[in-house]
Amino acid sequence: MATGGVLDDSAAGTDQQFTDDELRAIMTTAHTLGRKVAAHAHGLAGIRAAVLAGVDSIEHGTFLDDDTAKLMHDRGTYLVPTLMAGEEVVKLAQNPGYFPPAVRAKALDVGAKMGTHVRRAHAAGVKIAFGTDTAVSPHGLNAQEFALLVKQGLTPIEAIETATVNAADLLSLTKEIGTLEPGKSADMIATAADPTQDVTQLEHVTFVMKQGAIYKSPHQGEADGWLPSPPAERE
Repeated sequence: MATGGVLDDSAAGTDQQFTDDELRAIMTTAHTLGRKVAAHAHGLAGIRAAVLAGVDSIEHGTFLDDDTAKLMHDRGTYLVPTLMAGEEVVKLAQNPGYFPPAVRAKALDVGAKMGTHVRRAHAAGVKIAFGTDTAVSPHGLNAQEFALLVKQGLTPIEAIETATVNAADLLSLTKEIGTLEPGKSADMIATAADPTQDVTQLEHVTFVMKQGAIYKSPHQGEADGWLPSPPAERE
């Protein structure tokens, strides 16, 4: 929590919560243990302090400016924009009494401003990974994030890469997942139409394979016998 959050029941705002020394201690300790550090950060001062301290990714990044975007690019820091969260809190804030007054004010301010920072980061060449901050928005709708990324200037293939190549890299899992290559986990989905032309096709997945087992297929239930059953027990 490098900065305050929108849903904190507090009027303390969304800027830096840890001192620079505290942030450096967090990063040093985690990296010494071989761990990655993700920092929730909305306010600019908190974003910049976390990046300078060596954070691996900024979650949200709402008030990112051009100078800090360049700093993120130069240091290889990822941005995880979570655009669905911004859209959802603005929608919920329209319901009288849904949020306490302090939270509602932040939701209307911060939520409405989430998005343009993605254009700024993209223009600066900042690495972007996919994330939604679910369950701020409902579970199961995560694929709607793709269209929001495209709306902010990514191409459909760039948006897809945030959830595959880039996400695997951020999580240090490129040897296992992220691309379709021999020796990697046989995880794949398919859609009825080309998502590189219409990224919203990813909201309508027709085929799901996980580690070589087919969990969903347009042919499911046919009597041709070619579909393996998903494993009864999974680790």
